[in-house]
Amino acid sequence: MAKVLVPIADASEEIEAVCIQDTLVRAGAEVTVASVTGKLLVTMSRGLKIEADALIEDCTGTAWDAIACPGGMPGAERLAASAPLVELLKQQVAASAPLV
Repeated sequence: MAKVLVPIADASEEIEAVCIQDTLVRAGAEVTVASVTGKLLVTMSRGLKIEADALIEDCTGTAWDAIACPGGMPGAERLAASAPLVELLKQQVAASAPLV
């Protein structure tokens, strides 16, 4: 079973985050939604609240088969500002693992 990380931030696009998660789960992947905000409850771009499975800091040290980042502004900028997520993305690139 593929292990996929879906990081989210305040103001991430909820449709992208949820569709990514739903599609991967239906395909049989083990999906972990991780918040980069320091709290599990994240307010998405249209006010929808999503509870993450984990904080991004708790996801370091894990080998991920893929990392799928939702878009939406300024959520994408907040993802880019997360040092733990940036380090995970660099590890993915070094391992030639998928980034979506």
